[in-house]
Amino acid sequence: MSWTNSTTVKKHLFDLDKLTVDYADVKVKFGATGGADLPHKGLVSGSEVVKTLASFEPVSDPAITLNGEDWGDLTHSKLHPNEIVLTDDDGLETLYQHDVDYAVDFVNGRIRRIDTGNIGDGASVSVYYLRYSTMVKDTDYTIDYDSGQVAIKAGGALEPNTEIWVDYQLSAASGADQLIDEAITEAEDKILANLKDEYDGSSTDQGLKTGAAELTMAVVCRGLASRALSDGLTSAEGRARGWRDLSVQYELAAWRTLRPFLKSPQIAPGSKKSNQSWEWS
Repeated sequence: MSWTNSTTVKKHLFDLDKLTVDYADVKVKFGATGGADLPHKGLVSGSEVVKTLASFEPVSDPAITLNGEDWGDLTHSKLHPNEIVLTDDDGLETLYQHDVDYAVDFVNGRIRRIDTGNIGDGASVSVYYLRYSTMVKDTDYTIDYDSGQVAIKAGGALEPNTEIWVDYQLSAASGADQLIDEAITEAEDKILANLKDEYDGSSTDQGLKTGAAELTMAVVCRGLASRALSDGLTSAEGRARGWRDLSVQYELAAWRTLRPFLKSPQIAPGSKKSNQSWEWS
């Protein structure tokens, strides 16, 4: 019988943080062998959009009239992120600032003036921009959501040594299995290194199993605290503090449960090993 597993840990922990974090236009470059690593692991399955340049030549849309703060349509959609120039004429004498003078809908190919900016109501502007193409999963690329690795698919539209831009999502539950597996190994390592002589990895006492489950939860919470701090949201610090506090509670409970089985309450580091008989995974 298994006393804890990935499903159990998720049920206890991951409903506490359902916040999904969106990342947009994360730039990575394929290596010579056709692989690229995103800066995050544990992506939400199916959340990615992989983009590449449609052309190195900019598109020009002259004489776009901007009335009020209404959206004006450009000729094309799917504008390359941050690769747009807005000017008052074809001579590029006056350049306007993005998010100061005008706003852009990059996906749908629209621009509008910002009322507090320097573009007059009813003014005509010229727009220069680069476009992107959206790649197709399993035709142009493959992706490992757990490791965050994107790879070129043979015969697709992507080539080695080129850059892509990726949108994707992360959540507390995404990548959970990998985090839990690592936590189980760490918890077992600490327990096995400190067991009394009459116990070993084959012992099946419920207290050992319960304590190991509690210690696993503590390690997972600690990992989620670090992850919360890396997502860049304004709520990150408070969420991280909540996970750290929960980690401390689980760890204290674990050592209380495990006390009868340990040589001493002082925890010493041990060598890495996995206890198959406790059936964590």
